Amino acid sequence: MKKIYILFVLLILSACTHQDGPVYAPSTDADVSTTKETKTEDSDFDLIDTWDTDSATTIVLAGETAQINGPGAALAENTLRIDAEGTYVLQGEFRGNVQVALAKTEKAHLVLNGAIIRSKETAAICISSADKVVVTLAEGTENILSDGSDYVRESGAEPNACLFSKDDLTINGAGSLSVYGNSNNGIGTKNDLKIVSGSLTISASKNALKGNDSVCILNGSISVVICSDGIKSDNESDSDKGFVSISGGTLDLNCTDDGIQAVTGVTITGNASVEVHATDKTVNCDGPVQIDEGCLAVK
Repeated sequence: MKKIYILFVLLILSACTHQDGPVYAPSTDADVSTTKETKTEDSDFDLIDTWDTDSATTIVLAGETAQINGPGAALAENTLRIDAEGTYVLQGEFRGNVQVALAKTEKAHLVLNGAIIRSKETAAICISSADKVVVTLAEGTENILSDGSDYVRESGAEPNACLFSKDDLTINGAGSLSVYGNSNNGIGTKNDLKIVSGSLTISASKNALKGNDSVCILNGSISVVICSDGIKSDNESDSDKGFVSISGGTLDLNCTDDGIQAVTGVTITGNASVEVHATDKTVNCDGPVQIDEGCLAVK
């Protein structure tokens, strides 16, 4: 059992790095060449998809109220505030929003255990400060996040996604999540966005998945019903950031602009299976693009 676990961790640690192999150019709008290594640090925390019910704070959502069993969370009007490091299990239906504000050295584990969160005035979940937050989709559960259509009034204003984080965000688990980004992006972070596993369905008025520093997809099933850009990373100030790496999973992207957009590099390798229908470019990147044969199909 120990050997199997070690092998699994090694596979995850290598999932976002360059892999040699045949390069397939899906169309003339993708500049394909040998890409630089696009690395992100994967930690044990990214892989945690279980929790201790005795130590976790359980939050039962009910309309505009919530029953909170444990420390670190409080309800103010229709806003659930989480301000301490720990594990929080959310279940039930909530007409409001979840705000996470931790110290920059602290992490939080949010478990969506059959949670429906509908917010009219801001993001459904807004992480304003943390070292990293992992969102786990509990096995066998269906979860829904939706936001209002008009709360972002200025360009660049935050939050600008239905599930928004100013810091690193990881999604994992064996459940499903439907995201309705009615105002702007579906899932977005100012730093690194990582999807380890899970079944995601996303509709967004702008970008479906956006990580300013990077978007790294290791596995899972991702269906983008409608959006502007499907996957986007746009950090132009750091040559080691602004990339998209897809090394596994099944993706179906339906976009009114670009399918995948990045600044410094795009890799689609390994066991990834990506289908893209884009009105503009399938892959839009000024940097090197590596796409292994059979990993990308243009619809």
